[in-house]
Amino acid sequence: MEARGGARPAPAGGGRAEARQQLSRPARQTAGDQAEAALFEAIMEGRIRAGAPLPAQELAEQLGMSAMPVREALRRLASLGLVEIVPHKGAWVRELSLADLRDTYFTRIGIESLALREAAAGFGPADGERARAALRDHEAAVARGDRVLARDAHERFHFALYRAARSDWLMRSLEPAWRNSERYRVASMRDPGHVRRRAEEHLGMLAALERGDGEAAAALLAVHLRSSADLVAAGLQRGAAAAAPAAAAVTPRPAPPGRP
Repeated sequence: MEARGGARPAPAGGGRAEARQQLSRPARQTAGDQAEAALFEAIMEGRIRAGAPLPAQELAEQLGMSAMPVREALRRLASLGLVEIVPHKGAWVRELSLADLRDTYFTRIGIESLALREAAAGFGPADGERARAALRDHEAAVARGDRVLARDAHERFHFALYRAARSDWLMRSLEPAWRNSERYRVASMRDPGHVRRRAEEHLGMLAALERGDGEAAAALLAVHLRSSADLVAAGLQRGAAAAAPAAAAVTPRPAPPGRP
């Protein structure tokens, strides 16, 4: 599976005018690939936010293509869990939630830990060099403030480790949870301390695989993913708490049984 520099959708309530200002057409092989990449990136960058509608015809006009490849791209993104499509109603970006966050990272820890354990036995110098090259690219992109290339390099690093398991089905199984988790991971990367710790954990996982210790690599991965999930969960909970007073003002609390 190749890393994708994909794109994503528009803010909730953004409507027609906003959608036409948010996507740029990237250089890709097919129109469907182009549309998928542009939509993926717009979602990742928050230009198209969770819950935002995805009108195919309007997005197609912005991308300078017909609606057919846009609909194809939306189906692809729906297969990865990033988009919801309801016949005769349309498509929109899936909402973020604590339940989805926990489920996504639970799945990632299980599959990716297995991949690391399998990778350890046959992890060779070429695998290590691919991973180190991705880390160098990631560091350079972060220093430049290039979030798109940083995300691409981060993905290349992790998949350089996982591909060393030499299992096509592990890679296919991994992709949907990885793609969905990227929506959440973006929020965690706003914390400089978190970014530094993640860099140290990357080096630790790589070193463990280079000495053939799959259990140590898997243990580091579990810490790596759980800490990201916990950081994002705290942010989601703060957002929910901030919204609660307004909701309470609109919906009075029911009186206890037996009271007027």
